[in-house]
Amino acid sequence: MSKSKLPALLTIPEVATVARAAESSVRHWLASGTLASVRPGRRRLVRRADLAAFLETPVEDLELATTPA
Repeated sequence: MSKSKLPALLTIPEVATVARAAESSVRHWLASGTLASVRPGRRRLVRRADLAAFLETPVEDLELATTPA
């Protein structure tokens, strides 16, 4: 499994993968305001810096585990 640096804005499934949580948990964090997000259009996205602050992890240490193609 390789690791790649995260993009500046993350989708809910990406946040769930990084946080090792269910997508429903991420949606709850967003709905309750515990985790900040933005809505450019209809999609809800989370800034990498906001996720790092939520997880209390330095931004540069956040990685998204991906499977090789």
